[in-house]
Amino acid sequence: MSNSNEVLFPVFVRKGRSELNYKVGYIDRRGTFVIEPGYDDGYPFSEGLAAVKIAKKWGYIDVSGNDVISPILESGDMFSQGRAPVVIVGHWGYIDQSGAVVGKPRYTLNSSFKEGFAWVAVDKDYGFLDLTGREVIALAYEDAREFSSGLAAAKAGGKWGYIDRSGEFVISPRFEGIVAGPFREERARFPAGELWGYIDPTGWPVIRAQFLVAYDFNEGLAEVKMGEKKGYVNRDGKVVIPARFAWASGFSEGLAAVCEDDWYAFINCHGEIVIPPRFRFAGRFRNGLCLVTTDKEIGYINHSGDYVWKGPYVRTRLGYDLRF
Repeated sequence: MSNSNEVLFPVFVRKGRSELNYKVGYIDRRGTFVIEPGYDDGYPFSEGLAAVKIAKKWGYIDVSGNDVISPILESGDMFSQGRAPVVIVGHWGYIDQSGAVVGKPRYTLNSSFKEGFAWVAVDKDYGFLDLTGREVIALAYEDAREFSSGLAAAKAGGKWGYIDRSGEFVISPRFEGIVAGPFREERARFPAGELWGYIDPTGWPVIRAQFLVAYDFNEGLAEVKMGEKKGYVNRDGKVVIPARFAWASGFSEGLAAVCEDDWYAFINCHGEIVIPPRFRFAGRFRNGLCLVTTDKEIGYINHSGDYVWKGPYVRTRLGYDLRF
C-alpha cells in the first residue's frame, strides 16, 4: 500500500512503434512502478492528487491509484492551495479536491492560485479571484500575473506596474514590454523597451535594464541573455556564470540544465558541469529526480546523473513541461 506522503513521478511508456502512442503510469524515487501505466495522459502529483486522462476525459487519482474525482472533466491541471484550474462546459473555472466546482466557470484564461489569489480573464479583461471563487479584484486590467511577495504585476494604459491585494497600484504602471515578472527572492524582472532589468518590492531598479532576456531568480541566481548566449547573475546583478550557453534553465536542487551544441548538461552554482552533456532535453529537478530525453529514450535521472527509470522515447504533450 502506498504512503499518502510518497512522492510519485509520471512516466510515459510507449505502446508499439509510434512515438505518439503511450500510456502513463507513476514511479517512486527508486524507479519502481507504484501505479501501472494505464492512462492516456497524466500530470505530476500535487497536494496528493494527479490529473489523469482516460479516453477524452480527465479525472484525479491519489497516490494509491484510487479514483478521487471521476474522469468527467474537459481538462486537468495541478492543484495549488486546494484548487485546480479546469475547463467546464467550454469555460475555465476551478474545482476543489472533492471535485466540487468553486465559483462560476466563465473565464477564457486563468491561472493557479498563489498567495490566496488567481488571475482570471474574460477576453482581454483581467482580474483576480480568492479561494472561494469570488472576484475580489475586478476584471479591470489589460493583463495580469500571479501574486508574489504580496504584489501582482498588472497592466494598465499599455504599461506594467504592481498592485496589492486591494487592487491598488503600489508600483505605478511605467514598465513597457510584453510582460513583467513575479517577485522571486525579492527581485522581479521588468521590461524597458528591448532590455530587461530587476526591481525590488519598492519598485527600485536594483539591477538596471541591460539584458536581452531575463528570467526569475531561483536559489540566488537568475539566467539572463547577453548577446547570443545565456549566463547567470546574482541578486546584485553581478555575472557569476559567464554567458556561454545557447539555452539555460533556472536552478533547482542545486543544479541547472544548460545546452551547448544541441546537447543538454547540468551545472552547479559555480558553472561547473557536474552531469555531462548527453541529453536532447532536460527539465528541472523535483524531489530528487529530473525528466530527460535522448533521441531514443525518455526517463528520470538522479543528482548523480544515473537513470532510475528509462524507456523508449515518446513525444508527449507534457514531456517538455518544466513542471516536471
